[in-house]
Amino acid sequence: MRKELFIISLILILCSCAGLLINREARDEYEQGMVLFNQGRYEEAVPRFQKASEIEPGYTEAFIFLGRSYLNLGKWTEAIAPLRTAYRLSPEDTKKEVVNFLLDALIGGALSEFKKENYLSSISYLKEALGADPASDTVKNELVKSLIAFGGELLSEGNAGKAVSMFKEAIEIAPKNLDAYLGLARAFIKDGDYAGAMDVVYDAVKRIATTDEERSAFWDLIREN
Repeated sequence: MRKELFIISLILILCSCAGLLINREARDEYEQGMVLFNQGRYEEAVPRFQKASEIEPGYTEAFIFLGRSYLNLGKWTEAIAPLRTAYRLSPEDTKKEVVNFLLDALIGGALSEFKKENYLSSISYLKEALGADPASDTVKNELVKSLIAFGGELLSEGNAGKAVSMFKEAIEIAPKNLDAYLGLARAFIKDGDYAGAMDVVYDAVKRIATTDEERSAFWDLIREN
C-alpha cells in the first residue's frame, strides 16, 4: 500500500512540475472520488473519476484511479481502457509503475475470457500484456495455455490449418511444452500432413519428452492415425 501511494504521489509531483493545469470542476470530481476510493466505496467512486476524466481528458490521476476502482471491483475488462490511457499519459519516469496496474487488468481480463472459452479475446489481452512486459513468465504461461486451448477448439471445428499456427506460436513461446507439441502433431495429421506430424513427433521424442510415458503419448498418436 505504501509503495502504491508513493507511486501515485510521484506521478502527481511530476505532472505538477510539467505545468499541468487541471480544470477546477475536474479536480473537485477527482477529490470526491478519492474520498470514496479511500473508504473502499469503489462503485460510487467510478462515476466521479469518469466525470473528472471527461472534463479533463489529460487528467492522468483520474484515469489511474478509475482503472484501479474497476480492478478493486473485479471488473477487469472495464479497467483496461482507462489504464491504457493512464499509461499513455504518464511521464516516462513513471510508466513502468503505472504498467503494473494495466498488467493486472489485462491478465484479469484474459483469465475471465478464458473461463468463458473466449480464447481469441484472451489471446489478444495477453499479447498486449506481453508487449508491455516481455519478461513476464505469468503472461507467457497464460498466453501459451490460451493458444493451446484455441488450437484445440479450431481442430474440433475442422480448421486444422489455423490450429497449426496456434500450436506453432505456443511452441515459440514455450519450446518445451509437450501439450503444444502434441497439439501440433494432431493438427498436422488432421491437415493431411503426415510428414509434418512425424517431424514434430521425432523432434519431441528426441528433445522434449523425458519419460517413457511422455514418449509413448507421441508414438500412440502416430499409431492411432
